[in-house]
Amino acid sequence: MEYFSLQVAQNAVVTGLRTKVTASAPPKDTPLIVALHGGSYSAHYYDATPTYSAAPYSASLRVPLIAINRPGYKDSTALPDAIPEESTFLQEEGRYLHNEILPAVWKVYAAAYGASSIVILAHSLSVPMTIIAAALNATAPSPSSNEQSQHQEQGDEKVMGKERETKGEQDSPAVEKSKEQEEIVKGNAAPYPLAGIIISGFGTIPNAPTMARVAPHIDHNAPNSIFPISLKDDLMLYPPSAGFTDPEVYDKTEELNTSTGMAEFADAFGPWSTYWRDKYAKHVKCPV
Repeated sequence: MEYFSLQVAQNAVVTGLRTKVTASAPPKDTPLIVALHGGSYSAHYYDATPTYSAAPYSASLRVPLIAINRPGYKDSTALPDAIPEESTFLQEEGRYLHNEILPAVWKVYAAAYGASSIVILAHSLSVPMTIIAAALNATAPSPSSNEQSQHQEQGDEKVMGKERETKGEQDSPAVEKSKEQEEIVKGNAAPYPLAGIIISGFGTIPNAPTMARVAPHIDHNAPNSIFPISLKDDLMLYPPSAGFTDPEVYDKTEELNTSTGMAEFADAFGPWSTYWRDKYAKHVKCPV
């Protein structure tokens, strides 16, 4: 998969990995999959090894996929430190996904891929922001048919030649931004067509036993923390002796391990359970 960087509002960037644009026309009604990683990972979660990657499935099904580094992960710009008093970290992250990230991805890449809609693929701690974005998308006015037709007429020239492929985030990324993108993120209409969300690895009830095991290993007073590899392997993959996981995956866990913001953990295992259902989930209209 290819590295990308997009500029969004307020001079922020979102980065990640994307499948290549192909010359052949995609099947009718092809969605653009926007894949969101969970806590302590990054976009490479969806492209860990040649064997364990979304890329070959994307190619064989001819369904494009973009995996983003969520705000504050790798070189994607973090959310502002100051959270409004009436809000929480996850709510601000969901609004940012809806107002900034998805509109930017849609306007720059959808025409190049020939996509007709977005489907969000969310794992673990990216599920809350996905539910919030889906609720906001459902309650926003729909884009006019003229706006949709203008988008479909755009070629992929805005993508080709404007970014470079790289294997390391440490290089200075290319930044893309279109005038149309700037205009649409300022409007009130739903800035992207959302056809569905796929969520996994995040339940409706906080897992107290798991948190009790994790708590001693992280610094709750620091803005970010790194999870011990042995703990992650044990919780997420089970011990190698259990035989549930390919050894190749264990070999990549240290490389995939990423610094995680403590604010999202505090919200996910605290206030989130008090507001997610009535404030957001009940408004989601797309297939789940």
